Amino acid sequence: MSGTPSFADNDGRGGLKRREALGAAMAGGIALSGLSSPAKAASGIRTLTSPAQLRTTYDHVIVGAGSAGCVLAHRLGQAGRRILLIEAGGRADLPSVTTPPAWPTLQESALDWRYMTTPQPGLGGRAITCPRGKAVGGSSIINALAYQRGHAAAYDRWPAGWRHADLLPYFRRAETFSSGANAWRGGDGPLHVLSLADVTDRTPVAEAFMAAAQQAGFPVTPDLGGEVTTGVGWNQLSIKGHRRDDAATAYLDSLESIDGETRVDLLTGTEVLGLEIERGRCLGVRLAGGIIRPEKEVLLCAGAIDSPRLLMLSGIGPADELRALGIESAANLPDVGRHLEDHPLLAGVAYQARRPVPASHYNHCDSLLYVPHATAGQSPDILVMCLSVPFVRPTVGPLSAPAYVLVPCHLQPRSRGSVRLGSSDPRVAAIIDPNYLGEPDDLAVLAKGVEIAREIGAAKAFDDWRAKEIYPGPAWTTEAGRTDFIRRATDSFHHPVGTCRIGAVVDEALRVKGIAGLRVIDASVLPGLPASMCNAAVTAVAEKASDLVLAG
Repeated sequence: MSGTPSFADNDGRGGLKRREALGAAMAGGIALSGLSSPAKAASGIRTLTSPAQLRTTYDHVIVGAGSAGCVLAHRLGQAGRRILLIEAGGRADLPSVTTPPAWPTLQESALDWRYMTTPQPGLGGRAITCPRGKAVGGSSIINALAYQRGHAAAYDRWPAGWRHADLLPYFRRAETFSSGANAWRGGDGPLHVLSLADVTDRTPVAEAFMAAAQQAGFPVTPDLGGEVTTGVGWNQLSIKGHRRDDAATAYLDSLESIDGETRVDLLTGTEVLGLEIERGRCLGVRLAGGIIRPEKEVLLCAGAIDSPRLLMLSGIGPADELRALGIESAANLPDVGRHLEDHPLLAGVAYQARRPVPASHYNHCDSLLYVPHATAGQSPDILVMCLSVPFVRPTVGPLSAPAYVLVPCHLQPRSRGSVRLGSSDPRVAAIIDPNYLGEPDDLAVLAKGVEIAREIGAAKAFDDWRAKEIYPGPAWTTEAGRTDFIRRATDSFHHPVGTCRIGAVVDEALRVKGIAGLRVIDASVLPGLPASMCNAAVTAVAEKASDLVLAG
């Protein structure tokens, strides 16, 4: 790993971008070639490249072939429904998609919408990248592959019908877990989940982290998605046979025809420009060439950024704001686009290593710690990840290899942001304002996370690896220095949720309030952040939603 470029060679956008540097460090410079022509269709799916290839009728139109859209297409198609799944991107054919260590090269690539937040006062005025997948599979093809459910108590704050006990059967239905099925885990689902407890080629720095966390007094959990979801443990990733298992490969490519008939059409390279709303009913979706009208419902699965954007473009949202943009109100729902939540992380508590750090074969975070909450039974506030590569914000300073970094993350931030329209033009990106560290308590929790990370980093188990602490170093000796370091080092974990949340924008069956024939099913409906990464939660919500749609 010698010669790894520093992440501090620029101001965050110009020159060598942080993620380009991270990608070079993690992936060994794997080149990106863009989108392929559509892959050969699986037996249960027909891939289209033009609206001229559409069938006469569909039961449902699904907008967005991300994680939720792929789950719905699979379940509804297997149940015999005629489905049109519309995706703005295409099928991705890049070595870096399937190769787990190469995931950082995918962000800010041709497979990413490359959204940016507004300048964030809590982060010293920095704008933050907001990567969202622009391809079949959505963000599941560009994320870091982590697939974890989180603590039950986080779900138990959600409305009735969506709590942990309600979702557990769907978590199990979704997965094939590498350690086998049990009361908590699934054994024959479409998506393969690999626990690094089941492999032998973990990086030794992750082994040191496991031992150091125990020396600091934290318990070990054998399965972070099992009965005990706090403590230090091995990471769990969406991997099948050493390759990424994303929503497209897991759900779309496993579709089967019914009596020789393909029920799901996938229309790629096509942007949905809005929804056709008339007299309180969603009649269909607007494309550049016209309107597509399903027999039953439109299922909006465009994600926490673009689902509220499409609703507002169609007149569903805060009426006064929409009228100011020349958009006629179809349903006055002030909460559309509000209550945006995201996990902030801090990159990072960094150490110069005594010798070269062996590269990870997985996502560069082989082990991690969910810090148990001080109150028994509550979901954790803090996650600490052990990264076997140099990973700090450019605004923190330089960090050369060999190095490793402990990264704290705030799992239950109090700050809330928004997604708003800046224009009535459907091709203009939304205004994204997560309001990172807008609440003082969030800064305090991250400070606690840094303290825990430094305690682990100083433990005896790291003596053989630790040359010295590079960051935060002396900056941590004063309150002003600590605050400044946190504001400079904080970034996003890229888990936006809540902008069309259950109870405010959609009802308990995910139907948009005041509009018939329309449901939203994706991360935007989550009433709060799970105390973990979000992809597993979105997948389980979509699994349950498929049953609700089939039940009418």
